[in-house]
Amino acid sequence: MAYRRSNRQGRRPFDLIIGRRMNIVLLFFLAAFIVLAGRLFLLQIVHHRDYAKLASRQHRLVEELSSERGIIYFQDRNGELIPIALNKIEKTLVAVPREIENPETAAQWVAENFAEDQEEIFLKISAKEDPYEILVKKIDAERGERLKNGLPQGLHFEEEARRAYPYGTLGAHLAGFVSREGVEEEGRYGLERFYEQDLSGQKGFLDGVKDAAGFWVALGRSIIRPPKNGSALVLTADYNIQLKAEEVLERTREKWDAASGMVLVMDPSSGQIRALAGSPSFDPNNFSNEKNFSVFLDNVTESMYELGSVVKPLTMAAGIEDGVVGPDTVYEDSGEVKIGGYTIKNFDGRANGIQTMTQVLEKSLNTGVMYVARLLGRDRHLEYLERFGLGQKTKVDLPGEVSGDISNLESGSEIDYLTASFGQGIAVTPLQLAYAIGAIANHGNLMRPYAVERIVDDSGNAVQKNPEVVRRVISPATAEKITKMLVSAVRSGFENRAGVKGYFVAGKTGTAQIPKSDGRGYSDKVIHTFVGYAPAFDPKFLVLLQLNEPQGNRFAANTLTPAFHDLAEYILNYYEIPPDEK
Repeated sequence: MAYRRSNRQGRRPFDLIIGRRMNIVLLFFLAAFIVLAGRLFLLQIVHHRDYAKLASRQHRLVEELSSERGIIYFQDRNGELIPIALNKIEKTLVAVPREIENPETAAQWVAENFAEDQEEIFLKISAKEDPYEILVKKIDAERGERLKNGLPQGLHFEEEARRAYPYGTLGAHLAGFVSREGVEEEGRYGLERFYEQDLSGQKGFLDGVKDAAGFWVALGRSIIRPPKNGSALVLTADYNIQLKAEEVLERTREKWDAASGMVLVMDPSSGQIRALAGSPSFDPNNFSNEKNFSVFLDNVTESMYELGSVVKPLTMAAGIEDGVVGPDTVYEDSGEVKIGGYTIKNFDGRANGIQTMTQVLEKSLNTGVMYVARLLGRDRHLEYLERFGLGQKTKVDLPGEVSGDISNLESGSEIDYLTASFGQGIAVTPLQLAYAIGAIANHGNLMRPYAVERIVDDSGNAVQKNPEVVRRVISPATAEKITKMLVSAVRSGFENRAGVKGYFVAGKTGTAQIPKSDGRGYSDKVIHTFVGYAPAFDPKFLVLLQLNEPQGNRFAANTLTPAFHDLAEYILNYYEIPPDEK
């Protein structure tokens, strides 16, 4: 009997397979829903506060608020302030190429208004994939305002604060300059570097909220810390004296074709620097154009030299203070001194016979100061030079000061301390020498030199710097004797062209040979130096002039005494100092 096998569920095997698969899919979606619900529970309930803070941070930003750098001022004799370094707002022309509809028209506009190459501008602004291009920098703010309304679409002016030096090279070695490393400005060289902390001020911070489009929400903005602008520096330097000093220096350097030169004017009674300059100089507005970075160095403080006979007054002052000689003490000048296997001669090789100590300075006799040094002895000689500040930093408020080198006097060699008596074999900075001679001018007291008279903060509060006596080096009586001898040197010696009619002027020249580069002996190249002060018995200023490697004349008495005369005469008239010679 034939029969058919039946399916009790009424389903075929194919239907069962489909059913199982549907169950698996439903289970998958159910599991995914459970996971998603769990994740939402964690985000919205368990970690709600954490993610709310994170979202807040994405919209809340802290922005730096820049501070304004302090101004540096010269003064004049009436106390009027003249800015040597200040801040200037300039504009930069930039392009957003994707916004420019007609690059040819825009390029033509730039070329016509800024004398730029039209083809180069066109190439910069025609690349639509380029998001940003700088076209022209350092545009005067007023000019930018005038041109703003006529800007082609896609061109924009951006403002930038820049350090500016309105008198260019004037006072460049005093001021230094500001350099931008990345987005930060920093003082380099001069007072910009030494007083960086005072000048730069302190940045502020703004705490605020931005909306989804990136715009500040006005009601949410608050200043965490306001910016503090930098302090102003009021210099001891006088604008007019600085101007004249640089003019005299540049003219003298050019006349004698010197490799370099420098000038320093100080008030010996206070240590205040009235003028300081080097030549060649530089324009701090365009310092990046300089190829030789050594031009930035202030050689008055950052370089040392063997300065020759200008050191002789210090040796003579030591001898008089110690009582081993007086202005009228005599010795016999044979024209030379033999030391071991060496023979040291006067600069002209001449023997002058019986000479007084005053004549030693008048005629700049090497043999005479060696006579004094021998009477003093090495230890006392060294002690006095150190008391005058040689071989030590003056601690002037200028960067990079070097200490000089008088270590030859510690060697125990007789020739070393004898040649040091006339400035050979020891190296000092021009500032150290002016500092030391200033002690003679200031009746024996050594004064700390300084370049900034007061620091004035953003609120107008001033910190005043006062003159500082470092120490007494010699007695007033000794200082007066040396001054009289130096007046005689100007009246009757090689320095006679330094005199100013109606005034007692004290001064001394120095001509020093430059050591050879291998350290073996001296070359034919020389350094000329002159230091002098006036009125001699109540000095209001001291001037140091120096030429390095002058050509066409061997002696400083010929190259620098006329320059000193011109500068001294100007200062005497400028200060309206009455004649002191009856």
